Amino acid sequence: MKDRLWTKQYLLVIVTNFLLYVVYYQLMLWTTSYAMHIWKADVSEAGLAAGLFIISALVARLLAGHFIDGLGRGFVLRCGTALYAASMLLYFFITSMLEFEAIRVVHGFAYGLASTAASTIVATIIPLKRQGEGIGYFTLGVTIASAIGPFLGIWFTQHGMYEASVWICSAVGVLAFVLSLLIRTPAHRMTEAEKKEMRTLKFSTFFQLEALPISFIAMLGGVCYSTVLAYIGAYSQSLSLFWAGSVFFLGFAFTSIISRPVTGRLLDEFGGSVVVYPALIFLAAAMVLIGAARSNGMLLSGALVLGLGFATITSACHALAVFVSPQQYVGRATATYFVLLDVGVGIGPYTLGLLVPYFGFSAVYFAAASVAAVGILIYWAVIGRTGIFSTLVMRKVRSVRLNQIEIDPRVLLIGAEKRLNSMIRSLIRRRTLNCAGIHNTALGMTAGKIIQIISNPLFGETAFCSRGLFIHGMTGSAMECLSLIADVQQKAQGG
Repeated sequence: MKDRLWTKQYLLVIVTNFLLYVVYYQLMLWTTSYAMHIWKADVSEAGLAAGLFIISALVARLLAGHFIDGLGRGFVLRCGTALYAASMLLYFFITSMLEFEAIRVVHGFAYGLASTAASTIVATIIPLKRQGEGIGYFTLGVTIASAIGPFLGIWFTQHGMYEASVWICSAVGVLAFVLSLLIRTPAHRMTEAEKKEMRTLKFSTFFQLEALPISFIAMLGGVCYSTVLAYIGAYSQSLSLFWAGSVFFLGFAFTSIISRPVTGRLLDEFGGSVVVYPALIFLAAAMVLIGAARSNGMLLSGALVLGLGFATITSACHALAVFVSPQQYVGRATATYFVLLDVGVGIGPYTLGLLVPYFGFSAVYFAAASVAAVGILIYWAVIGRTGIFSTLVMRKVRSVRLNQIEIDPRVLLIGAEKRLNSMIRSLIRRRTLNCAGIHNTALGMTAGKIIQIISNPLFGETAFCSRGLFIHGMTGSAMECLSLIADVQQKAQGG
């Protein structure tokens, strides 16, 4: 029963998050058409209305990541869904384009709060041994929403039923709020150090440093996917591939549904790298297939492979961002992941879209394929070769955390795991180990070395330190942590 995944609370969070994303995807397609049809806005102004939503959501994610664990994850979720539902009703009272843009800002902020809180909650209620699988099923709801939402948005706009679309979204938003009231979240008591940190404003209070590298990989995946989301309609029409264009996202959703439970279990059993490398390869292959498509079958094949690639990237990176971060900072790690993913989704169409006037739509997807290929190299250089997501390290960390002991996964990378585990077992028997205090102190001592760990493979030998100094930084971090634990043990024996 301890490792039971499908609980009432788990299902409630999945459904609530699914409803949030259905509305999000439906209105993203609805927004530009509504602004141009009702308020006679030009393309750039209509695009601004859609962009304001994303920008506001990013701000909300940053704030949620900073405050969510202190204010309470359930509280933030309920506030977010309440504002989400209320902002939907405001659409009925719009009298100008300016008011429409203002409401999109409010709506985006509510979406950012609610979706970040839901993703944080699900990461805390999933059993540690099934975290990859559990997050896979959770994000599957987002994938299904990405197929249903756009379909509804296109259908309502094509029939000129703009107000009906708002009514549907309002009902869905209210339902999400009602379900959020039924969700019960694990309690988290903040330490004095955490309370003090909440009152500070610096980069590390908004972004979880340990989660940044894997979140950057998710950002690259977002760049690739967003080009499909933005241009696949126009691209399929330019090639006269109307059938494949109309069922593209259904094919994408089909392989996503099949792959996510499998890849989630693979991640739990064999580590993150076993999943991430193939996912990035599939993503690059999908972009090539789409860019080279000259038939309905080839374009649909691209959709199917895209489901294997992007769907796996999003769920795996989310799970790994949570895994590599201290458990008391799950909210911040989740926010870091989603902020970078959203940034990728936001910049993709604008950056790669610049190629369209000069080289056509195909060039966009070939460029996206190169982005995915670069992602493979970056993952290997910054993350893969360290072994932090290897089977051994992930199993060791989960084993220790199951005993309610916080541990930095990097400690296990230098072969010191036997000594560390021995010390921990000894201290557990004496019931003298203050796990949170040890972790926070060790994290404080190794903050400077995080830069070494991240920057050396990324920026090369001359940027911050040589390869030798990189290893020295990792070794020093581990030895400092071990020394601290030994000191506590010695005091316990003496006292």
